Amino acid sequence: MKTLIPISLVALALTGQSYRSLGQAVPTAVPVQTQAPAGTTTPRLSWIDGTVHYSLSASEIVQYGYYGSGNVTSSTALSGVVGYSSLSMVHPTSLLFAGGVVIGQGGQGTSTYQNFVISQTLIKKRWVFNVTDSFSFLPQSPVTGVAGVPGINSPGTIPIDGPSQGPAGGILTYSGNRISNVLSGTIERQLSGRTSASGSGSYSVLHFLDKNAGLDTTMISGQVAINHQIDRRNSVSLSAVYSTFDTTNFYSLYPPGFPNSITYQTKGINLSYSRRWTRALSSDISAGPLWIQSSAAPLIPNQLNYYLNAGLTYGRRLTSYSLRYTHGVNGGSGVQPGALSDNVTGTVGRTFGAKWAGSASFVYTRTSGLLALGSNLNGLNGITNTQYGTLQLTHGFTRTISGYASYTAQNQSYNQGILAPNALNGISHIFGVGVSWSPQSTRLGEF
Repeated sequence: MKTLIPISLVALALTGQSYRSLGQAVPTAVPVQTQAPAGTTTPRLSWIDGTVHYSLSASEIVQYGYYGSGNVTSSTALSGVVGYSSLSMVHPTSLLFAGGVVIGQGGQGTSTYQNFVISQTLIKKRWVFNVTDSFSFLPQSPVTGVAGVPGINSPGTIPIDGPSQGPAGGILTYSGNRISNVLSGTIERQLSGRTSASGSGSYSVLHFLDKNAGLDTTMISGQVAINHQIDRRNSVSLSAVYSTFDTTNFYSLYPPGFPNSITYQTKGINLSYSRRWTRALSSDISAGPLWIQSSAAPLIPNQLNYYLNAGLTYGRRLTSYSLRYTHGVNGGSGVQPGALSDNVTGTVGRTFGAKWAGSASFVYTRTSGLLALGSNLNGLNGITNTQYGTLQLTHGFTRTISGYASYTAQNQSYNQGILAPNALNGISHIFGVGVSWSPQSTRLGEF
């Protein structure tokens, strides 16, 4: 069905990103692509040769409770997605751009959003290099899909990780223009047929353009690992991880005398294990001790905690499921200067016949601020409970035109320890309907 073609590119473009807010992804060995076997020939491809996918959408969005209890607003969105994937086996490249304009009704104004991802890989004998950069500009907290804006259609049948997994995601906040960027790089050396050594690093920024909209955060993270494939189904890895966070803009949100910036670090050693149980079912887990220390110990006390990342995926024919739990430190989403979070994410996608497809996603996060105020420094400040989920049904009318209907619910509550005024408090409902045009992918060809 041609209307569902864009999902393949979107998934490919996002695969190389280090979107885990905890900064401690499970390293995996990458199969080395070398030259063709002796006696065979392969066509010489131009470096630009590849496929281009694109789609255009128009949608109507109704929000209930987002701007206050009982408040109803509506808006019209015009959006598009375009992506490119090269055919090179030596230096594959992928690009993705999702953008649009949201025209508010009833005095809500007009806003825009953009999300751009580029990933470049180089495979040279036993070496694999990758550099990925992801940039997003959003008018509110990202929730779902490559757009991040609830109610706007995401191409494909399965919810796709987008900006909601980066530094702009996490705790939900009210409207406020924000820029987030994640620049990451990985290098891996195949030591033997089953063992490799790898290293990775990332630099991420969250910056609010609107005054008093949130705290600005910068994170730098690095990781080294030894990876070993036990057999065709089992793999293990041992990694050491170091991250440093810097949060600024306290003057506008916190009492006089509070420092304008706080720096804190995390150090950890993780043991990872992944297993493919069947062709359809696989699981992975990574865990280890996590040491937290800061430049201002009276504000963020030094402590020993733990990191855990465990997931289960199942995909067969027309149905796919995924479930993941994480525990660790993140940047606080512009609401807190660092936080410990427990996050549960579940997704399901299903295709019904040739023209119908459905998807659902759910996220629950419990966030505990690292900042300790008052005389009891053993108590963590600011507990936030966040839940949101999306249901979407898509129907193909022709080979290139499809329609969709979606429902997104957001609910968040917090205690009095949250001092930032931008945190969402309460429940909101977002309904979206629209139509998309997704023509057949285009081959650029050789030049």
